[in-house]
Amino acid sequence: MIVASLSNIRRIFNRDFTKLWIGQLISNFGDNFFYMGLMATILYVLDLDAKYLGFLMVMIAVPTLIFGPIAGSYVDRWNRKHVMAVADVLRGFIVLSLVFYHELWYIYGSVFMLATVSRFFYPAQSAIIPDIVDEDVLMSANSFSQTTYMLATILGPAMGAALIGMFGLRSVFLFDGISFFVSSMCIMWMSFSGEVKRTNEKKEVWHETAEGIKFSFRHPVIKGVMLYIFILILFFGGFGPLYMVFIRDVLHMNLFQMGVLEGLQGVGSLIGSITIGVMGSAFSKKSMVFGANMTLAGMVVLLVLFPYSWVAFQTLSFFGIAMVFFNTPVTTLLQESAPDEIRGRVFGAFGAIMQIATLLSMGVETVLADAVGVSSVMLAVGILGLLFGLSFFSFKKNRAVFEQQGLNGENNPAS
Repeated sequence: MIVASLSNIRRIFNRDFTKLWIGQLISNFGDNFFYMGLMATILYVLDLDAKYLGFLMVMIAVPTLIFGPIAGSYVDRWNRKHVMAVADVLRGFIVLSLVFYHELWYIYGSVFMLATVSRFFYPAQSAIIPDIVDEDVLMSANSFSQTTYMLATILGPAMGAALIGMFGLRSVFLFDGISFFVSSMCIMWMSFSGEVKRTNEKKEVWHETAEGIKFSFRHPVIKGVMLYIFILILFFGGFGPLYMVFIRDVLHMNLFQMGVLEGLQGVGSLIGSITIGVMGSAFSKKSMVFGANMTLAGMVVLLVLFPYSWVAFQTLSFFGIAMVFFNTPVTTLLQESAPDEIRGRVFGAFGAIMQIATLLSMGVETVLADAVGVSSVMLAVGILGLLFGLSFFSFKKNRAVFEQQGLNGENNPAS
């Protein structure tokens, strides 16, 4: 088993995947520095409450909703490697501008532009991974791809907070901007051409976008996954702003402690990523998603009922593990289910569906938090998440969505 796993790791980390992985590792460190810069500005410099964080999340979510499906169509038309490289360069310039301007209105505008450009990068990244690794190690590759984010999450927040303390807010924006340029170079050094394999003639972008959405809602696996994710995010989509205010106002943690807490979540995520990467075939997708659902919701309930720092350190570690066990099988199912020529559109539609739920969730939960308190809303979110997970997976039809392999190529509207 160990020998086989090591052999699979060598197959995953071929030259192209290794270059992509390294580029994203550096960029994700920069993103965590950037994230701490935003949190420092809004929570500690300006001393604002949950609704301002909620509006920041809206600036991230709206571009996904508006541009996500359309961007996916272009990702299926253009060279995906070039899309990722150009997107990184543009994001680098946007972040570097925050070195000189970091007023609240400019932060909102910059985040909106970053999210818009990212709508082209992420579908291209998700679509290109199945092209550079073998299908039988795809889930492990997705897990190791997530490890880039987890490694940065472990060290990035605390390092970012320390960097702010030593050199000021501008230093984290400078590092993140440069990291995007490094990532772009790593992507361009990949030998894979990035060309999309198409079996039909190009149609109008709007027509291809509609085809991608139609395909997603007609395919039994993709439709089932999207329905489940949509409902779950209705509960957890607004959790981010609530959680940050909870740390500040209930746990009374400072910026550095917040960074350490985020780092512990990253430790859990790294453990989960390595476990799936090495032993991914030992777990069924259904058990991974269901277990992650129950763990995420349970940790939220536990944190609210026992609002102590030491409890937060424990729960966030398990939270990190659960996130990886949730995201990896979901991403893999979508990659397996969508043919290469339509994969960008599927991930674009998926992103839009998630952001609709996120916007609805944030709109309701941030208002409720101001009315009844952050702790009460978080407790309700955790309980509803537990009840939904139990009810959804109690139906055989729903369990079957996560038990089967993707029906790659079936019901392909492009064929």
